Amino acid sequence: MKNISSFLSIASGVFAVIPGIAILTSNVGVPPNSSKALFGGVIEALGVFTLMLLWLNRSWIKSSSIILINRLSLISIITFIICLFGYIFLYNYLVVEVVDSDSLFFPLWTNGELQEGILKYGSRYELIGEWGRDDVYKVIQSTSEIPLMVTTLLMLFIYQLIFVTLTFSFGLLGIKCSDNN
Repeated sequence: MKNISSFLSIASGVFAVIPGIAILTSNVGVPPNSSKALFGGVIEALGVFTLMLLWLNRSWIKSSSIILINRLSLISIITFIICLFGYIFLYNYLVVEVVDSDSLFFPLWTNGELQEGILKYGSRYELIGEWGRDDVYKVIQSTSEIPLMVTTLLMLFIYQLIFVTLTFSFGLLGIKCSDNN
C-alpha cells in the first residue's frame, strides 16, 4: 500500500507542477494571442494551492470514510473528463486554423462588423477567405474586447480545472492510502 500511496502522491505533484511548466515553455493548449504566462502561472498557483489544502486537511482526509474519499475522487475525475472534453470542444470551435499563417481566436459571441461579416459569408472560414486573416484579426480586436476577455477567462477557468481536478483526486487518494500504512 505504501507504493500506491507514494505513486498517487507523486502523480498529484506532477499534475500540480508539470502542466504549468509545459505551458510556459511550449504554449500547448493556450488560445492564440493569449498569455501563456497567465495560463501557466494560474495553473501552477492553483495546483500548488490544491496540494496545500490537501496537506492542511490531511487529518480530516485520513479520518474520513473510504466511501466518502472514493466519492470525492470520482466526482473530481468526472469533473476532469467534462472539463477536458469541454475545453477541446471550445478550443476547436473558437480557434480557426489559417493555412500558412497564425490561427485566429474568435470570441464566444460576435457583434458589430465581425458579426455582420460572418452572417454575410456564412462561416468564419469563408470570412477569413474573403477578408484575409489580418483584416479579420483587426476586426476581432476592434469589435470584441469584452467578448474576447470573457472567452479567455472561461477558457482559463476550464483549462485550469483539468489539472486541478487531477491534482485533487490523486492527492486525496495518496493521503488516504498513506493512512493504511
